[in-house]
Amino acid sequence: MRATNNKHYNAFGREARASRKTSKTRKGLKALSLAIAVTASAAALIVPTTTLAPGVDAYADSRVASYSVGDIDKFSAVITSNCVETPTTPAAETLKAVKQEKKAEQAAAAKKAETKKTETKKTTKTETKKTETTKSAEKQTESSQANTEPETTESVSYGGEPLVYGAVTDPSYTPSHVALSDYDRAKTERLVMGEGGVMGFEGCALIAQSIRDAMVRSGTSSIDQIISEYQYFGSTDYEPNQDVKDAVSFIFDQDGVAIQHRVLCFYIGTSDWHETQTFLYQMGGVRFFDLVSA
Repeated sequence: MRATNNKHYNAFGREARASRKTSKTRKGLKALSLAIAVTASAAALIVPTTTLAPGVDAYADSRVASYSVGDIDKFSAVITSNCVETPTTPAAETLKAVKQEKKAEQAAAAKKAETKKTETKKTTKTETKKTETTKSAEKQTESSQANTEPETTESVSYGGEPLVYGAVTDPSYTPSHVALSDYDRAKTERLVMGEGGVMGFEGCALIAQSIRDAMVRSGTSSIDQIISEYQYFGSTDYEPNQDVKDAVSFIFDQDGVAIQHRVLCFYIGTSDWHETQTFLYQMGGVRFFDLVSA
């Protein structure tokens, strides 16, 4: 009975020991498998985030490892989230360089526009100055010519009647236009005022005609030359009255005639020389003549 019992005990013990050994082996294998799986999972997580860009290769490589850790969709999500592309430092530096180059170009364009604007202003000022200088020179030339050259034209026929009747006439006489400068007009008016300002419009016109005819004969419009050459002694210190101004305008501006004859000299009082000339007309005590030798 003991032997039988021992026999069965020994067999049972062997089976029990064999079972425990198998169990330990399985546990060891499971532990080894789990370690391998963890290692593969870690390798799969590291590779896509450091060397591979997102794509088929990264996904295919990590798919093999995913079989060791479970669901492929969850593992794929992990791979995608760890493989997001981010801008690199060289790209940022390139963008910065482009911006700086664009700013430099804009600054250069602005400077060029400002320079062109400045040059345009300088050119405009120079041209304006040249124009003003030219106009000033032309004005001075005209003024100089007015004072030094006779401004006469061809004889024109006077359409009106002479102011006075009873004078000696010359049907061939026609007045010639003489243009006066501002200076010569002002002094001529003062001379007529000094010679006959109290003689009224007709008397002042006779004196003004004698001055104009003398200018035509001598080829000048200078009143100073006429005063010296024809020995006028009337004062030029007085402002002309309205009769004087109207008479000078009638003779010089309208080419009027006081008498239909050339008049070159006159006097009041006594003058043997004047009486040797061609007598034309007398108004009050003033006698008017033309020169015989002229």
